[in-house]
Amino acid sequence: MNSIFESKSPVCHIDAVISAEKNAYYLYFFCSPEYGAKVLNMLWICNRCETPDELDLSGLDRGEGPVLGKENVSELQPQGGMELNPAILRCVWFDTGDAAAIYYGKKLIAVIPPIAGLYDFPGFSIFAKGQTRYAWGMPEGPDLENIINENKKFWETAGDESVWENYKQAQLAAVDKFFGCPHTQCSPAGKERFPYRSLVQGQRKNMIFNFTLGMSQYAMPRIAHAFGNNCSDQSRTELGFATVERHLQLLELMAMVMKDVADIPWDERSFLWHGHTLDFTNIGGFAAILFVNPVYIEGMESPEWPGLAGGRVNTLWMIPISAAELDFLRQKGVEELIKLSGGAKQICHIFDGIPKFLHY
Repeated sequence: MNSIFESKSPVCHIDAVISAEKNAYYLYFFCSPEYGAKVLNMLWICNRCETPDELDLSGLDRGEGPVLGKENVSELQPQGGMELNPAILRCVWFDTGDAAAIYYGKKLIAVIPPIAGLYDFPGFSIFAKGQTRYAWGMPEGPDLENIINENKKFWETAGDESVWENYKQAQLAAVDKFFGCPHTQCSPAGKERFPYRSLVQGQRKNMIFNFTLGMSQYAMPRIAHAFGNNCSDQSRTELGFATVERHLQLLELMAMVMKDVADIPWDERSFLWHGHTLDFTNIGGFAAILFVNPVYIEGMESPEWPGLAGGRVNTLWMIPISAAELDFLRQKGVEELIKLSGGAKQICHIFDGIPKFLHY
């Protein structure tokens, strides 16, 4: 592979690489070398040679991508092929960190969007026509490029400490309103790849809460695979854990867990949502953590988070569940499990040492 351009995702373990192959240019997404260096996505950009009458698959024998035929090559690409100047290539990542757009000078030429990979959809190239498993033609109209421009602006300010501080203060105001009084603790959290994030603690009546702050700055990867392109109300979340005072000692453990869990979407190129679980046996008598979104349970409490990027910020309550509850969940689903809590489903997120759904 002759790489002419590389860009590293700001938040995921992904490298975008443009390869000058014998007869075509391809954009690849690789898992970063320390995580296996496997190909995650591949997208044809343009041919370097005379465009054949039909799709040429001979490059597969050399470990290269195919050459698209005349039926699927637009008139924007010269019939005899074209060469790209690496000096004027640039990459704009989406805020999910697992999708990117390639510009050639000021011209958008290729996009692997968040929905790529679903149903063999590879992404868009301005030099493609129609739809193949190697490239789709670029959509008409400004909508896609407008989205890319918004992501460009996002990354231009993502490292600005004042932007983070303003967002943090807005989130703190939301949790203080939820508590009905000022929070009791707020400490930095996160790793180098997530420079601005905090964990906040507060009390309400006889209950104590932990919440993440700042996880919602980044949209979760692959959320579009589940909810489609219009997923702004599902793509951002904060984590919450609630317990009663007699289990106060759990908060330190759960704070460490929440810091790690908040990295999972970008470390694993996935998302967390209502009904998802995480194996967790560190609390005696419990086998996993269930994530529950109060959007789906009428009357369940949640901070009123400030929206971001035109969408809702969700709360995912982390609820310890027993082995029996986990088995029931896998067989019947989250809605049937929650029904077992009966009239107490609005408070099933409050941990009191007793399983909330199956009491045996």
